[in-house]
Amino acid sequence: MTEAIQTENLVESSLSEGWALFKDDVVLYVVASLLVFVISALSIGLCAGPMVVGFIKLVRKRMRGEAGTATDVFEGFSEFGASLIAMILIGVGVIIGSMLLVLPGVIFAFITAFTFHAIALDGDGATAAIGKSYTLIKENLAPSFVLLLIVAVLNAIGGSIIFGSLLTTPFSLIVMTFAYQRLRRAAQTDPT
Repeated sequence: MTEAIQTENLVESSLSEGWALFKDDVVLYVVASLLVFVISALSIGLCAGPMVVGFIKLVRKRMRGEAGTATDVFEGFSEFGASLIAMILIGVGVIIGSMLLVLPGVIFAFITAFTFHAIALDGDGATAAIGKSYTLIKENLAPSFVLLLIVAVLNAIGGSIIFGSLLTTPFSLIVMTFAYQRLRRAAQTDPT
């Protein structure tokens, strides 16, 4: 684990910064999430990866203070190939892992949690993004685990309430974007 990232720092800062960004543009993020859900469903999941990448790009714009609209989620189609391949690889990995007593599938999903962030924010290809996600999580195992556990519980609660996912999914993606950027900065400044 890099010295710069402590569990409390990553979790607290990602949640508080994520909440500040989310509450200022709730309608924008809910409408953008609705677009992501609808387009992903209509495409039978084929456009899910690009739409998530587009949502992350929208979050980055808003983090920078730039104007954004819900239709910015379509910017993810500029990374269509990488995001589709990543989604397929992750899906296959999770399915195969789940067939091996479930836990390997959960672990694979965990280590690939930042894949779409690497595609959206760094322009990485599918396998490079999966590798970057794995490396960031491996080097920051405890804080990543705590943060992803909170995000998973939050999404489980949101999924159990009618239309709850329209609030918890965008908030989770915003929190994960802040966490990814913090972990990536720490990895770049780590002398090892």
